[in-house]
Amino acid sequence: MKKDKELKRRYGKLAESMVAYYDRLDLRLLDDLDDDAFAYIMTNVRGVNMLDLNEVNITNESIRLISKLEYVKELRIKGCHYIDDECVAGLNKITSLEFLHLKNTAVTIDGLLKLNALTNLRTVLFSADDVDLIREKMLQLKKMHPACEFIIDGKAYYFNALDRFMYAIKGQPYSYRMKIKNQPTNGSWSNWLGHPSDNYIEAEAQGTYSLDDIEWIDINPVEVRNEGKLVAAKKIDHSPEIIKLMEALSFPYMKNENIISAYIVKKELQ
Repeated sequence: MKKDKELKRRYGKLAESMVAYYDRLDLRLLDDLDDDAFAYIMTNVRGVNMLDLNEVNITNESIRLISKLEYVKELRIKGCHYIDDECVAGLNKITSLEFLHLKNTAVTIDGLLKLNALTNLRTVLFSADDVDLIREKMLQLKKMHPACEFIIDGKAYYFNALDRFMYAIKGQPYSYRMKIKNQPTNGSWSNWLGHPSDNYIEAEAQGTYSLDDIEWIDINPVEVRNEGKLVAAKKIDHSPEIIKLMEALSFPYMKNENIISAYIVKKELQ
């Protein structure tokens, strides 16, 4: 009873104001937010796209509560030191999860290897004492989640040179065109490339193809930046940075006028 009165005193107005569904729910700044307070505040909540609980005092018990929501697409629990591998059973029930931030928790690579139900995962951030020692387990994790990006202690983890290439061009203002075997060289240009699984590359305008069917990838490095209605568009040539990347990865390439043709090789990083 005393505990209930204290929760009402501290969090009553907030709990009463909570609605069923949120796009973004950030509870990081609540003082001493623990399992009891979190459960009290979340009574009326049914689903959240992004739930931010970084560096609060919750434990695995709150993960079990979160698993009862209708959906959570992005869960941030960085720095929640009381959360460990015992939370995995709860996490595995949040099958809507696409983004999971576990850095500076006690969740280990062994715990991550039990997240076999989270087929929608696209990004996982976590911590490890020695990245080199978990190489084989990382390969197992990649096999479980081939379309997922892994970031260990703030650094992207690359399984091979292709991963490094795809990460480097992500969000860059280039355009791309894949040369597919037995198809013309004048395919449609795409604004992005994706890496949906270990042996496939997807282009916005062309679809998904196996690495065995891709002869090379044309990259148009010229960015056209509109500065305003009364100012001519500015053209920025990113060729030097692309060529530097090709050479760092030992990818063969050719430059013909403004187009760089990259021959993608799936191999270990040097």
